[in-house]
Amino acid sequence: MTRRPLARLTWGAMTAALTLELGARADPADQKATAQVLFEQGRHLVEAGKFQDACPKFVESERLDPGIGTMLWLADCYENTGQTASAWAAFKEAAGTAALRHDKREHLARERAAALQPKLSLLNIIVPDQVQIQGLQVRRDELTVGSAEWGIAFPLDPGPHTVKATAPGRRSWSTEVNLEADSALVSVTVPLLEGDPSAGSSTPPLAAAAAEAETPERSPERPVAHEADRHGDTQRIVGASIAGAGVLAVLGGTFYALRAKATYDHSNDGHCWPDNECDPTGVKDRHDANSMANVATIGMAAGAAAIAAGVVVILTAHRSAAGQVAILPSPAGASVRMKWVF
Repeated sequence: MTRRPLARLTWGAMTAALTLELGARADPADQKATAQVLFEQGRHLVEAGKFQDACPKFVESERLDPGIGTMLWLADCYENTGQTASAWAAFKEAAGTAALRHDKREHLARERAAALQPKLSLLNIIVPDQVQIQGLQVRRDELTVGSAEWGIAFPLDPGPHTVKATAPGRRSWSTEVNLEADSALVSVTVPLLEGDPSAGSSTPPLAAAAAEAETPERSPERPVAHEADRHGDTQRIVGASIAGAGVLAVLGGTFYALRAKATYDHSNDGHCWPDNECDPTGVKDRHDANSMANVATIGMAAGAAAIAAGVVVILTAHRSAAGQVAILPSPAGASVRMKWVF
């Protein structure tokens, strides 16, 4: 159902990137002018009831020159096109930005987000323990769904969505679900992936891999001591690789931490004041600094965990061992999963 356009409302006013940038950057003033033109076009389209055409205008305007007003118009446009989850997220983002800037439009943004929340359509992707084989990847609409998201209902825009699961040595599985509007909840359970004969071998569940490690088959022509030495050498190589990856992650995190501090300091160089009120350049600098600080935190945490895991793997290489070590990325950072059988 079409809702009132925003025009009728009254408002108070560390992936490390060490590459050489080629070409000149656009002048910030030119970007602001382009953003303003796009914003005006989007507003006229909204007033004409052409929300589908207006939303892309606001998206590009917001990218070129972020602002609370543009964010609110975009959120309203999403709501009028039935993209309730996108609208809710945009209103929440606008409220957060307004709160940081002590902008009185925070209250409006929070009211609109609260009104949308009971109407959100939710998708819950369930991955049972016995299905969680090594190398399993779950995707939703070509976006990876990390293990931290399994079993949790997340808001999505109404309409068709595809859930797909893949793993080495297994047949892929996928299904399409259709989310109805207004508080629909759909749960999808990922099944155990079947073995793929064309792949040559299938990847066993973690429990099965541990059982195989407990009862290894040895050839009578090969002495136990020789096999243990071979396992130990392999384990040391694996441990060194994990630790090395951790060192790189820590270095990347340090790089982004330094960039975050430099960007934040730049925002204080005449662009932000002690009361945290900032001009557009200052707002962008602080937003970029916060993003880089998050990357730095994730990189350092994941790197430290990988280094610790690598050391454990190397130190246990003196004994015959088998198991798995996996570094699992997630929206909150990274975790290390280890399982060894001696």
